[in-house]
Amino acid sequence: MMSVTHATIAAAGTSLVLGTAEPLPLCLAVIGSQLPDLDTTTSTIGKIFFPISSWIEDRYPHRSITHCLLATAAIALVSLAVSHFLLGDIMTAIALPFGHLLACFSDTFTKQGVQLFYPEPAWAISVSNPRRRLKTGGAGELWVLAIATALLVLGIYLGNSGGLTTKVSQNLGLRDGVIAVYNENAATNHVYAQVRGVWSSDRTRADGKYWIVGTEGSEFVVTNGEGIYKTGEQIITKKVSTSVGDDATTEIKNLSFADENAIAPLLELRQAYPNSVIFLSGQLGIDFPEEVNISIKPKQYVTASLTGSTLNFRWQNLDEAILLLREQYAVGTLEAKIVQPQPRFN
Repeated sequence: MMSVTHATIAAAGTSLVLGTAEPLPLCLAVIGSQLPDLDTTTSTIGKIFFPISSWIEDRYPHRSITHCLLATAAIALVSLAVSHFLLGDIMTAIALPFGHLLACFSDTFTKQGVQLFYPEPAWAISVSNPRRRLKTGGAGELWVLAIATALLVLGIYLGNSGGLTTKVSQNLGLRDGVIAVYNENAATNHVYAQVRGVWSSDRTRADGKYWIVGTEGSEFVVTNGEGIYKTGEQIITKKVSTSVGDDATTEIKNLSFADENAIAPLLELRQAYPNSVIFLSGQLGIDFPEEVNISIKPKQYVTASLTGSTLNFRWQNLDEAILLLREQYAVGTLEAKIVQPQPRFN
């Protein structure tokens, strides 16, 4: 029974502290939580590794050498060394000794306690009243197991949401947590912003769900399918939270123009990615700037501007760029951000 409780406590603590729901660190934490009981042949892990547990049991008291901080440190050294050469992920490597530490600490609430500072023979017991200490298999342990299970569910939920810090940041409307979710998921999924705020132009409500096109500093460039907007400029936000949508792929392509027909490569790009949304950024020198008619749309981010004979794009929709560049020859470079499939706004 205690092995299950140790495993649940270790998994819950690791999930909450490391902010993860990944199977590997949680499994390592569970394994680490079982290692202290290698000192007895009656435990689950002791039965599995009987020769080792029998050897330890014959030489050391129960809850001494395998339940101490020195053992945690030794496990940490081995785990970090293996991680350095094989995994390259320190956070994952920490899960194994962290699970061991949590199991040892939880045993300090039992009647016997543990020799946490072995080889110092003193017993570490967290509860001074013997009647308040946990008994293996007793009602108190069942309550601990139930609470640990609830915390594990919470930890997995928060881990899938980017961790406790990210979730709190999102709920408070803090940008760091929101940007973290976008950065972690934008390459593989559509990421949406749930915005509470007003339009800067007339202070009417701008609340709604927007797809995040990209970031500029600590602000977002977003769209609702009707226009492009930037938080902090077109939309004054009171609170922004993010949600991860359907699977999507993002690809970046660079297009170079050497005094050639401007729309030909753009039409080829559209044909190559039919079910996608494509945004262009960069500068093009064009031959007939007087023929370019840029319409400024109310409340929207300015995605195209003209400076002399230079046409500037920033998050310009491909189809609108094609209309602006008809019968133009261009010199310059554009970066195309291609996201497929197209996002859904319902």
